Amino acid sequence: MKKFTLILSVMLIWGCSQANDQAAEVKEQVKEKVVAEVKSQTEAVVAEVKDQAEAVADTAAEAVGNVADAVEAKYQPGIHYQVINPAWDTETKDEVIVYEFFSYMCAHCASFEPYMKKLEGDLPAHAKLVRIPVVFYPQWKPAAQAYYTFEAMGLVEQAHEAMFTAIHQYKKQFRTIDEIAVWAAGSFGVDKDQFLSTAKSFMIDGKIRKGMQMMQALGVSSTPTLITNGKYVPNTKAFKTREEVITVTQYLVGLEAGYMGLPK
Repeated sequence: MKKFTLILSVMLIWGCSQANDQAAEVKEQVKEKVVAEVKSQTEAVVAEVKDQAEAVADTAAEAVGNVADAVEAKYQPGIHYQVINPAWDTETKDEVIVYEFFSYMCAHCASFEPYMKKLEGDLPAHAKLVRIPVVFYPQWKPAAQAYYTFEAMGLVEQAHEAMFTAIHQYKKQFRTIDEIAVWAAGSFGVDKDQFLSTAKSFMIDGKIRKGMQMMQALGVSSTPTLITNGKYVPNTKAFKTREEVITVTQYLVGLEAGYMGLPK
């Protein structure tokens, strides 16, 4: 009897052990199945998100391309601006130069000045404004001398807009450079004799001559005229407002910057 009981006990222990092993095996199989299922679902979600992200990126790229195409289509050479050939050599490869051909005697230039201030303030770091006072008539020469003298004496910021105001708002009649020198001395405290000496120097005369040469080479026949980097001039007849002239000039600055490998 004791022997039978012992055998029975051993059999029960073995049976329990087998049951535990089977349970552990089943548990491991279930675990592996759950892990595989979670991994599969995760990969599916990641793939779906990736596809959606790529679709959004493609849509954004297409939108940017459409905007670029729209801008490109909006301003066309021969319609909105003319390409000057041969171009004027700006003598620099590091900057885009916007030339403004103007005269203090020109009423249109006076009313255009606020737009020019905005343009100058909005130009990127690699672009700059260069003013060229033109001499269409002999009586315009003192005004050209005045600008270059302001420039040489560091007075442009103070005197440029003030000169327009004096002529077109206060109706001052500047017939000679001597009259402008008297006004400049009274308005900005400069030495009148130094102003006159500078205005009548070979340096200023050379600048006026170069301005005349540029005017003729670039076909400038009216003021104000904006020429970007010596090669692009807006067709003002294609635009209804002065803001549009400024906008197309900003576009041309970016266009030329791209050609030069500069930031747009």
